[in-house]
Amino acid sequence: MDRGELVERLVREQGISPEIAVAFRAVPREEFLPEWARSQAYSDSAIAIGDGATNSQPSMLAIMLQELALVPGMKVLEVGSGSGYLLALLSCVGVEATGVEVVRSLAEKSVETLARLDIEARVIVGNAGVVRFANLYDRVVFSAAIAATPAWATGLLAPGGFVLAPVGYEHQQELVRADGSGQTRTGRLCRFVRFVD
Repeated sequence: MDRGELVERLVREQGISPEIAVAFRAVPREEFLPEWARSQAYSDSAIAIGDGATNSQPSMLAIMLQELALVPGMKVLEVGSGSGYLLALLSCVGVEATGVEVVRSLAEKSVETLARLDIEARVIVGNAGVVRFANLYDRVVFSAAIAATPAWATGLLAPGGFVLAPVGYEHQQELVRADGSGQTRTGRLCRFVRFVD
């Protein structure tokens, strides 16, 4: 499957918006993968990128982008930004994308990839729970599984914002939206690697 075929599948099976389809067409996933995995770039599967991290399944990222209900100009923080692929998609949708990644080697590689592709997104190296962020965010999205939404994450929200996170246990989670007043289940089941803090 090539990039165009993957996007057609996401449109057909996920009903992604035209804006999200444009982002998937614009961002070369292979650039965010190890050399050995580049031939698999447009398979709809998660791919290991080292240090226990993965480049998530494109159909899962499509679901997350839809659930985020993004509007151009929003500020979005990705927790566990890994390779930077979701950051690139977010930037192409027109939001101000910032990632935080605890594994320095992954963060540095993602900065290099984003710069090489001339994609505007910021990456912070560190533990998201203790980093001092300069902004509040309209959306905070976790790209790793957590047992419950931490208070520090909802504390980073601008008015009207929400956290989107895979909440649950090792083998199965559900995407959950949370803000300061509680959480809402989306019914979207998923499986992500465990969040490392």
